[in-house]
Amino acid sequence: MNQMNLVKKLWSKAFILLPLLLVLIFIVGCTPQPPAPPPEPPEPQEQVEEPPQQAGWESVSLYYADEQSDRLVEENRSLALEGREPAVAVLEELIEGPEFPAHGRTVPADVKVRGVQIEGGVAAADFSGELRTSHWGGSTGEILTVYSIVNTLAQLPGVEQVQILIEGEMVDTLVGHLELMEPLSPDWGLVAPQATP
Repeated sequence: MNQMNLVKKLWSKAFILLPLLLVLIFIVGCTPQPPAPPPEPPEPQEQVEEPPQQAGWESVSLYYADEQSDRLVEENRSLALEGREPAVAVLEELIEGPEFPAHGRTVPADVKVRGVQIEGGVAAADFSGELRTSHWGGSTGEILTVYSIVNTLAQLPGVEQVQILIEGEMVDTLVGHLELMEPLSPDWGLVAPQATP
């Protein structure tokens, strides 16, 4: 009899607990779940730097004669390349002459740049005949002319030496002092140190 009473008590408790259990399951099922985390953003792809466009602006250093005309001095310019070959544009800017009154011209104003070919670290810079015929002469003047060209071009990527041509031909010298039959490396020792304020 005790066993029967125990079973009845368990069933009565089960009938009380079962609805509570169903209500609890219903509440849990209806409770809004936290939103799923947003998907991971895609890995950023490496940005490949584009080379500067030739139509843009480029900062360049040009070399002119100092006030005593025995050393080179540096002038920095922002140069609009406007689709031109950078080496030609830089030389044409050099021929335009210095911006500072104390600096002297190194290349005659009537010289034309016929072209520049860069190959194997050597820039072959071809000038019109006025580089020779309009030159003012003198050994120091010739050295400053040649190295203003060489040092200016040597800042460009891929240029280690410069071969100066006139009307497409190699020449012994400009005005009889400096040998030009071989490509020349820049001579930074000719550049005067910049004055500090």
